[in-house]
Amino acid sequence: MNSNDLIKRSIIIGSIITIVVAVVFSVWFSDVSSAPLIIAPVLFTVASVLTIKVLTIPSAKALLKFSSAFMLTTVVKMLIFLAFFLVSYLQMPGEKRICFVVVFLLLHIGFTVIDTIALLLFFKDKENS
Repeated sequence: MNSNDLIKRSIIIGSIITIVVAVVFSVWFSDVSSAPLIIAPVLFTVASVLTIKVLTIPSAKALLKFSSAFMLTTVVKMLIFLAFFLVSYLQMPGEKRICFVVVFLLLHIGFTVIDTIALLLFFKDKENS
């Protein structure tokens, strides 16, 4: 499996998650729905694609470059997510905040697992070939 396949898979999974979140919060939880709640899965999808793109390039060169690239992407993602979270959280009224925090944390955990599995599959295939 090459990096383009992982990127396509990440885009498809992210699109599905975005559609599910949009449908669930527009149909069943419309009273606590907000724009940042719908934008969050898109942000996580873009971050996932960029992470896979950045981390699969230096893997052929050296482990040290992969380690530094991994740390750099992790820090940058965390800062972007923190900025988005704080701006979104502070602009929402009371009850919407709880829903946003729960969905944001679930998305963060879910996309972290998806990214980890994708990178493990990529490096396992690299190791076997």
